[in-house]
Amino acid sequence: SYGKKEFCGFAQYYLSRGINVFFPDHIASGESEGTHCSFGYHEREDCMKWLKYMTDHFGEDIKIILHGVSMGSATVCMMSGRNNLPANVKFTVADCGFTTAKALFKFKMKALNIPDFGLMRGVNFANRINHGFDFRDIEPIESVKNARVPMLFVHGKEDNLVPSFMAEELYNNCSTPKKDILIVEGADHAQAHVDGKQAYENKIDEFIEKYVK
Repeated sequence: SYGKKEFCGFAQYYLSRGINVFFPDHIASGESEGTHCSFGYHEREDCMKWLKYMTDHFGEDIKIILHGVSMGSATVCMMSGRNNLPANVKFTVADCGFTTAKALFKFKMKALNIPDFGLMRGVNFANRINHGFDFRDIEPIESVKNARVPMLFVHGKEDNLVPSFMAEELYNNCSTPKKDILIVEGADHAQAHVDGKQAYENKIDEFIEKYVK
């Protein structure tokens, strides 16, 4: 997937508010190198480095909004609970994210009527050997329990890839009182901004007014 293509709608929104947009392609996506994504495990580390890059190049006084969709949501959620998250990150938008990789895989297997019979353990073992990370360590819901910034959770009600109840679980487990949630009726995966553009942008406007300005 290409960030320039998938995030262009949000880019137009932010630019119209006088906010610059910085969105690198993740591992094995767009113009980036690599052969596989890691559901946010390695991506969160990369993005922490990008935060340092932006601060080093544009100044420590810049104000940053983290905005992630799907796997990007997992990435920014896992960043938002870190002790070393820079103080100039003002809030996070987590769109159609999952609670844990394990829960997502189990949901999809059940939806497809695929029996487990140790399949998940085998897949995870192979992943650790081949790619060096454990699916059990990808737990956005644990990270938001220690959220250090305000958080806006967004999800499409008719999401057929990541169920919308996961957004509600993330919201309910998020530790910060500065949080909100928007469930867009009729929207499929990653389509909340398309099907509920006005409501979505109104929510971000509220967060910008409260936590950036």
